Amino acid sequence: MTFFLVLKMYLNNKRGLCVSLIFLSLSCGVNAQTARHIADPLNLTTTLGAGFDADVLKVAGRLGGDNQKIELNSNFGGDKWNLSYLYSPENELSNWNFSASIKHGKTDTEIGRFNHYQYQLGIISEFNGWIDTAVFTEVGANYLSVKDNPSNDSITANASVTILRPWSDRWYNTLVAKGSAAIDGSERYETDAWLSIGYRVTERWSWEIRYRYEFNQYDSFDEEETKWGFTIQSQF
Repeated sequence: MTFFLVLKMYLNNKRGLCVSLIFLSLSCGVNAQTARHIADPLNLTTTLGAGFDADVLKVAGRLGGDNQKIELNSNFGGDKWNLSYLYSPENELSNWNFSASIKHGKTDTEIGRFNHYQYQLGIISEFNGWIDTAVFTEVGANYLSVKDNPSNDSITANASVTILRPWSDRWYNTLVAKGSAAIDGSERYETDAWLSIGYRVTERWSWEIRYRYEFNQYDSFDEEETKWGFTIQSQF
């Protein structure tokens, strides 16, 4: 994990020390958690990965513990990134998992380019469906903070569904659908959906090809995009 900590400090030297301390504080109890699939959103194993999202090179890393993980993914330039945290009790009597994340991005509009941050809290539940299909649902709230244009700040309610279907020991499919809508009277809507096919080369290595659709609307500004992605990751 040394490479990833150094990378994060390079991407954001103001917050790098704080994030590094969080990583170090969680590193004392790594749990291999072999029962979880590598594409399972509740998988707590430590991973490193890289890939292309359309024409953008991205890197990612995750540090897992006995019942929690912290994860970072970023484009190679470091101006768009997502830092997330998951607490999973791994208790048969509890099917509720707590998630929190901070996402930084940039939006091109008719009057300029705006930096924005999204702060999100959520609760995730898991359901084992038909023929080894795992279904994960998440509900939560998201606060958008737009730098230099606070009139566009807003709060949304969010919901998402992730369906993981292993077809064999090697091949698997993942379908994800997310949606959010403002609850404070502002005009803000977001949809995000993707379908992926993955192949586990070994228990530790896998690759995945993804097709993704996104639509975001902020007041009078909107974005719509479809793109292909390719990722290679390793868990250990």
